[in-house]
Amino acid sequence: MSRKKKIMNENDLDFFEMKEMVEDVDVMDIIGEEETPREMTLTACLNRIRVKIDMEGNNPPVRERLKDELALVSSHFGVSDEAAILLANIIEQTGAHNGVDEEDLAKYLGCTNIQFIAHHKFLRELELRGAIMRGNTHRGCPCYRSTPEVSKAIENEVPFTPVKMTGLTADELFSRFRRIFSDNRNNGDDAERTIERLDALVEGNQHLLFCRRVRESVLYADSCNPHKETERRFFFYLCHRYVSHGEKSVDIDQMMCLTEFMEDEQYLKRAVANERMEIQHDGLVTFGLDNGFADNESLALSDTVRTEFLQEIEVAPEEKVGHRDIVPASSITKKELFFNHVEAEQIERLGSLVEPENFKAVQARLDEVGMRRGFNALFYGGPGTGKTACAYELARRSGRDLFVVDMAKLRSKWVGESEKSVKAVFSIYRKLCRTSAQAPILLFNEADAIFGKRFENVDGSADQMNNTIQNIILQEMETLDGLLIATTNLATNLDPAFERRFIFKIEFKLPGSESRARIWKSMLTGLSDADADTLAKRYEFSGGNIENIARKSTVEYVLSGRKPDLASLERYCEEETIGRKTASKIGF
Repeated sequence: MSRKKKIMNENDLDFFEMKEMVEDVDVMDIIGEEETPREMTLTACLNRIRVKIDMEGNNPPVRERLKDELALVSSHFGVSDEAAILLANIIEQTGAHNGVDEEDLAKYLGCTNIQFIAHHKFLRELELRGAIMRGNTHRGCPCYRSTPEVSKAIENEVPFTPVKMTGLTADELFSRFRRIFSDNRNNGDDAERTIERLDALVEGNQHLLFCRRVRESVLYADSCNPHKETERRFFFYLCHRYVSHGEKSVDIDQMMCLTEFMEDEQYLKRAVANERMEIQHDGLVTFGLDNGFADNESLALSDTVRTEFLQEIEVAPEEKVGHRDIVPASSITKKELFFNHVEAEQIERLGSLVEPENFKAVQARLDEVGMRRGFNALFYGGPGTGKTACAYELARRSGRDLFVVDMAKLRSKWVGESEKSVKAVFSIYRKLCRTSAQAPILLFNEADAIFGKRFENVDGSADQMNNTIQNIILQEMETLDGLLIATTNLATNLDPAFERRFIFKIEFKLPGSESRARIWKSMLTGLSDADADTLAKRYEFSGGNIENIARKSTVEYVLSGRKPDLASLERYCEEETIGRKTASKIGF
């Protein structure tokens, strides 16, 4: 965008005289803003700062003309003028695009990316003040957005009040810990930013016994340990999980998301296993327990920390569910399922295997002959054919909990985090197998993207990440000591290496006419055999489609009091077939 406008024709004046006049004219003068007194609300000042810096660049003359606006914004937010200039654009971009990266901030200031490095200290100033939050873009680059507290200050025209970070109670301290670790997991906060925020909390709350004991410990002692900050992150995470969730130990794989980008994860795991960490030497952290034995794959707070550091803190009771993605077998409602003959035979065979007594006997026999003890099953077929419902029913029948993996969360936007998340899934599953009466079923639902063909010619970090994730899963499937079920709609895209590792491969086809009639009868109480048979023959629906129609007819009954007749059910069927070539009338 041009920052100056010509105010007369070059022919009317000497060119150099005209150029001098133009350069003396401010853009806001041209559009007439200076003709009336400037509005000095917080909103107006932020907007003028953003517009003028964006149009004219960040230079001394512009800052001089904005001195009143900068003074007001700086005063409201308690930051420097340079930080206020950045804040104005971050607020604008938060509303328009949910954040702005450093490259765009550099363009806004009219400087190069190299020159923008000098402005990092002002971003840190805003972060520590609580005015902005840092996350990451899909490329792994830092991205900044304003906090809700900033919006409140602007909306109400009051001085900015950041989230309280000092003078906290013990409960408030661990509430902040929860927010920090949530940002690390969900918003892409990197390890450096995470420890900065944790350190600031400890330093600013020395009136709390916990903060004093931590500050006096080896965690903050001078040493040449290159992993000191990572050890602090591990320690604070263990404290957070214990206080907030009653979790006495945490798998080391689960904590790998707290490491720095260039740290060697395998080195850290060996250091933990061989008790070489300073927090282990100093008695702050010990191994977790597995059936009374030390588990060198997990860490726990020592008795000293629990009794002496956390005296003033009320610890949450231990959660009965070991993980938020666990679906207890007792919570699964029985559901009648109907399959074609071939599918029913295969499912029954798998169902017999997962029965506790049979499973133990089969595993014992496999041990004797030196074969792998785990079982991987693939359920493939079109949507609505009962793949997921079958996995849930197998879990219910066998009394096994379901550990459901959210595929979207695994494929994190932050490159490098996905691999750690996948490792953590299998680490948690191994622990669940050891500590549960029955090994849970590990369910990878809608696994198309993860189990697809690997990229031969890797092009970019996303392809490389995908291949790495697949290699991790392939290796874990080889050593699995439990039950894994993967569901997919696109079996043709399955990588051959995955196909070989599935001992059970069950195709879920659209139900035949006889099965469809039984589904209609089970879904709609009171439907006559003749009507069920008519609907089954006319419409080649999956069980999922029939369930949609049954739910729609139930809604109609509740709203109008009218029970569905064949004509209304056919109308719902027609609505369900919109855009579907697979559903067609037969015999008419």
